[in-house]
Amino acid sequence: MEKWEEKLPPLARERLQQIKITPEDRERIKGMERLKSILTEFYQGKIDPEEIGEKLKNFRQEKDFFIKQAQLRLIDSLGLQISSPEFKKRGKAILILERLKPHGKHSLIKTEINLLGQLIKKCMEEKNRVYDELKKEVENNPELRIRKAKTESGEVLVQLSVEEAVLSSPQWKDFISRQETICGSQFTRSIEKLKKML
Repeated sequence: MEKWEEKLPPLARERLQQIKITPEDRERIKGMERLKSILTEFYQGKIDPEEIGEKLKNFRQEKDFFIKQAQLRLIDSLGLQISSPEFKKRGKAILILERLKPHGKHSLIKTEINLLGQLIKKCMEEKNRVYDELKKEVENNPELRIRKAKTESGEVLVQLSVEEAVLSSPQWKDFISRQETICGSQFTRSIEKLKKML
């Protein structure tokens, strides 16, 4: 028994002894730690998509399992707010890993990644378009920048910046709510479809 185990309550120690970790489980745990480290380097920009493929190619046991896990983690790191260069980098990594599989579905996954990229771009363009329209409206009508604020002595009028006025406007909040629902559900469906292809 290790020192940290001695500090556990008796019931926890008893349960810990009942858990049998096989050598295969230990190898898988070590592999997951290696994978986590590789992906951290990738997200930090220390390695590129090709290097992820090279590092995973060197996994001796359960290589296909770890390739799929890497792909799933990369897919989970995608979001509607991701920058275009970062999306392309992660998409490329997913495709490189797919090529390492004996029976990969490279072309299907590439198509789905492209569709996902188009969805993200469309949602961002729509968001920017609506923001710019509301911004022009606020710039052309300074009264839209005035808001009532409560103080200890009562209400006062406060002049907001153009950005604050746009972001706090009911039109913007309504648009964001609708867009998050529509784009979010489409995005979720695409992500799930992509995961099922792996």
